[in-house]
Amino acid sequence: MKPCRFRGALVFLTGAFAALPVVFTQLSFLAFFALTPFSYLLFSELSAQVLPFRPRRYYWTGFSFCMGYFMVAFHWFVYLYPLDFVGGMTPVLAILIILLACIGLPLLQSAGFAFLFWGMAHLSRTRIVRRVPLLLPFLLAAGWTVFAFTQTLTWAGVPFGAQLALSQQKNLLFLSSASFFGSYFVTFVIALCGALLGYALLLLRASRKRAAFVSLLACGVFLLNFGLSAIAYFRPLEAQSTVSAAVLQGNFSSSEKWSANGESASVVYLSLAREAAEAGAELVVWPETAITTHLQGSSVIRERIKSLAVETGTYQIVGAFSYTEKDGKTVRQNSLYLFTPTGEVGDILYHKRHLVPFGEFVPMENVIRTLFPALAGLEMLKDGTSLYPGESAAIFETSIGNFGGLICFDTIYESLARDSAASGAELFVIGTNDSWFLDSAAVYMHNGQAILRAVENRRGVVRAANTGISSIMTPKGEILKEIEPLIRGYAVAELPLQSETTLYTQIGDIFVLLCQL
Repeated sequence: MKPCRFRGALVFLTGAFAALPVVFTQLSFLAFFALTPFSYLLFSELSAQVLPFRPRRYYWTGFSFCMGYFMVAFHWFVYLYPLDFVGGMTPVLAILIILLACIGLPLLQSAGFAFLFWGMAHLSRTRIVRRVPLLLPFLLAAGWTVFAFTQTLTWAGVPFGAQLALSQQKNLLFLSSASFFGSYFVTFVIALCGALLGYALLLLRASRKRAAFVSLLACGVFLLNFGLSAIAYFRPLEAQSTVSAAVLQGNFSSSEKWSANGESASVVYLSLAREAAEAGAELVVWPETAITTHLQGSSVIRERIKSLAVETGTYQIVGAFSYTEKDGKTVRQNSLYLFTPTGEVGDILYHKRHLVPFGEFVPMENVIRTLFPALAGLEMLKDGTSLYPGESAAIFETSIGNFGGLICFDTIYESLARDSAASGAELFVIGTNDSWFLDSAAVYMHNGQAILRAVENRRGVVRAANTGISSIMTPKGEILKEIEPLIRGYAVAELPLQSETTLYTQIGDIFVLLCQL
């Protein structure tokens, strides 16, 4: 067979195609073909014996593919313009920073992912792969899964896009196997289906029988996961009790949120919270930093929330800053407070565990401030007080159930939700902002991450977002109530509380470890 010579633009386009179902979930069926075009191109060159073997070529091939993939996956950065929530930002500087995000982050991600293809070039020349070339699709799927997982390990990783499982957030009969082996297992299955179909296309001219066999193998992988998902999805919930929960969505823009004082925002949220309580809510969840000041000590806003909780007989979980002493200095934390029907403010606060780089802290601060001072200027806190990450799950134990908190970026790191479920959370409460992204694909991708966490741990989710999407979802990941982006309102729904842990909650991402072997 005449080898296919890679063209940079063609490889780039196959990457862009692969990202479409992750970003636009109405195209979820395309996910199973996402890696097919690129797999065909990659495997045809790897199997061509007439070409000189140059591993560096495969690195750049992988790099071109990943640039196409991540530039589509992160296209929503353009919605941050004009960055008016950052003081002193000019239009030109805002454009430069957004271009750096839209191009620089894919560059960073692609440089790491490209080693996958560089490694595959070496493995393709080993004796076992030469004897059993059908291993190539499995190697590609395993490699993709491992590198998707690595996006959760450092500040530079943003696992919004690499998780192919995110494409199935509305296809619960395929996604529910995540309760057994995690969402990376679903990512592996999707990648393997596409890689096997690409390999089948390569075999088509030489042997239709072999191509048919590989195609049937792809169908078998799909059906295996479908069967596992059906078992998990149709398994009855064994809830001891339920809770009527509400989410509030104030719909303050980024500039309004950080320039308005806490008094004006509190008026809106107190009104929404009262309406939700009158609609039957026992638990009311406010968004991340709904109150942009802190609620420790005596304050007018604190007393108003306490009074509301007592009058309505509800538990109010409120997002606001908190202060504590760390290593001899005062640090600020992004927190969730619990106000009880008895007028108490719980001693336990949940503190955001995974901070947003360049939004809540500056990574490699000395280097960034020297080389890229504009990026350092994106940090929200300008008063010299450091933002400090939380260190534990900090479960809210109440008379109506035990609730595990997550804040914004926490949601996209599966280990944090799993830690909360293992620590006794019967329900996840999520406060997030998301006002930076308006009505872009990012808000839907972020809400989809909450669906993954619900399915993995079989826990209901109450997710309050400042500008949307706010949602209430069952332990199976089904959306019961949802408030669309950029509107103000509240939603109330009844949710079951779950104490039984899933297999995934118990074993974690062991499947990813198996993919590394």
